[in-house]
Amino acid sequence: MAVMSSQMLHRRDLIAPAMTALMLAFAGLPLYIHAPRFYAEDMGVGIAQLGLVLLAARMIDSLQDPIIGRFADRWRQFRELWAVCASLMLMIGIAVLFAPSSWGQPLPRLMFGLLAAFTGFSALQIALYDHGLAQAENRGNSAHTRIALWREAGGLVGVCLAAAMPGLLALVIGSGHAYSGYAFLFVLFSLIVLVLMRRRWQSSGKSDTPLLGWGDSLGATGVKSVLVFGFFNALPTAVTATLFLFFVADIIEAEIHAGPMLIVFFTCAVLAAPIWGRIAEKFGLRAALATGMSLSVPVFIWAYTLGAGDIIPFYLIAAGSGAALGADMTLTPAILAARIKGGGGKVFSVWTFLQKTALAFAVGLALPLLALSGYEPGITQQESLKLAYALVPCALKILAIVVLLLLVREKGKNK
Repeated sequence: MAVMSSQMLHRRDLIAPAMTALMLAFAGLPLYIHAPRFYAEDMGVGIAQLGLVLLAARMIDSLQDPIIGRFADRWRQFRELWAVCASLMLMIGIAVLFAPSSWGQPLPRLMFGLLAAFTGFSALQIALYDHGLAQAENRGNSAHTRIALWREAGGLVGVCLAAAMPGLLALVIGSGHAYSGYAFLFVLFSLIVLVLMRRRWQSSGKSDTPLLGWGDSLGATGVKSVLVFGFFNALPTAVTATLFLFFVADIIEAEIHAGPMLIVFFTCAVLAAPIWGRIAEKFGLRAALATGMSLSVPVFIWAYTLGAGDIIPFYLIAAGSGAALGADMTLTPAILAARIKGGGGKVFSVWTFLQKTALAFAVGLALPLLALSGYEPGITQQESLKLAYALVPCALKILAIVVLLLLVREKGKNK
């Protein structure tokens, strides 16, 4: 079959999946950043206990991903129904998690909400990545980069909206109802996205890509190496995502700036993503990714030197590290997608499994270890928090760069 130009992908083919990624990100930020702080402060859950519950929920979540991936491939012809069911589970999970604090016991509610949201999130995310793989089929190598840029840019816009929304809702309906209002808006937006994607899921359900077994899917050249790299590269982001709100509140002492700082961070990632795409087209995906990762280290080390009132320096750090994140968010999925020869659901399920396992380790270890070191939320200028938030992720990022350079090989100009 002749290889078609990636230019045959029209914008209308890319906008709806990008909106789906936006919806997922709109759910993901509260799950991974706001939920720990919400349950620690508003719901009164102890930080060590919270860390253990989050670890348990996220380990279950990560372990179920390969099962979800297997069924995603097996039931590919029912992709539309799959996406609807996954979206409904995600909506239910978010609604339970961020219902008013007086509703139900905190720990059972937290566990149920997390598991429902994580399951729906995983099923929809795996389907979305596999949909992108089908879109790029027979369209040439650069199609993977273009699809990833649109999808991940949509996700980054969703994160920006998610970062701003709780603060805006707090001003409009009061801080006590902000997260409940957020959950309502998420459900409403999810229903709109389901309409936008109606009948579009069928393209991935009818893909010509063969349904391979686990061994053949993961055995394609370069797939395992990218998966291993993805795990190591997720670790530093997982640590910073878990500790961000604690750092802003207790080190910078500027909790009111947390939302705007996240907006700056992800806005810079959105703006930088097309630039990293052009760099990748000229120098290769791996070289561009390694450059972005390397730039993030000196920028983020600066955070260790900050203290109370260093608001402007932290905004600059957010901008610089966000621009570097643009490379991570768009180029790594493109590198993986370009190597998949079949069984996309299985491969992406392993990808999400490893990403979530990294996050589970970060949460399950960082919070209890901080508690053992004497850290308590709300008590300012604790050295252990600065060390965990700033220096540990830099060390982990350097390790990820080494893994990238040692294990991942270029596959030609656009790979």
